[in-house]
Amino acid sequence: MRVGAATSIGRVRDHNEDAFWISENVFAVCDGMGGHQAGEVASSLAIDVFKNYCFTNQRPLEAVVDAILSAHRVVQAEAAAPDYSGMGTTATLAYIVKYNQCYELFIGHVGDSRAYLLHNDTLEQITSDHSLVGELIRNGSLSKSDAVNHPHRHVVTQALGIGEIKIETHSKQLVSNDQILLCTDGLTDVVEESMIQDTLRNHAPEAAAQKLVEMANEMGGPDNITVIVVKIP
Repeated sequence: MRVGAATSIGRVRDHNEDAFWISENVFAVCDGMGGHQAGEVASSLAIDVFKNYCFTNQRPLEAVVDAILSAHRVVQAEAAAPDYSGMGTTATLAYIVKYNQCYELFIGHVGDSRAYLLHNDTLEQITSDHSLVGELIRNGSLSKSDAVNHPHRHVVTQALGIGEIKIETHSKQLVSNDQILLCTDGLTDVVEESMIQDTLRNHAPEAAAQKLVEMANEMGGPDNITVIVVKIP
């Protein structure tokens, strides 16, 4: 698999609360939240759990769910400290398993970071946004175009470390040249999906990741931006 990744503080924030991880076949992005840099702590804690988790291809989707639950418990425990009260993080975790010559994608997801699949040059959003605006879009109360400027578009309805979570899961068969994109909302809030699709079509993963971050910054970079692109051989 060919992989590209990039992250940026953006043009407005004074520190980066995003965190990401790339291994041979496990990939994750986290977008932390909380005051006094607690968001940065939350996302880093979650990524550390993923790094140390023993993923197995015997029950890959169960492994993904268990890894995210483990990260949730770790962040929740640390959030008991006064300085970290209320901190949390999104988590979008992709585990790609090769069976003989076939690849299969397993995703676990909490929050409003996203996973996309580019298949036959068409971009599909795999995950749902666990956010107030995401729920309004799904129930038909708000259009995608109106969501862009909604005053509560950054209010998440669940995050690791906060309350109870319900992990969204997906599994998909992959074919040669499919691309998986994991990203935080610093990209998707400002760069249209059509532009993301064209970038993935026209650039190798390494260049695409850098280009997408550059595009978000060109659009004002109002938030931290993190992108991982994985291409199936």
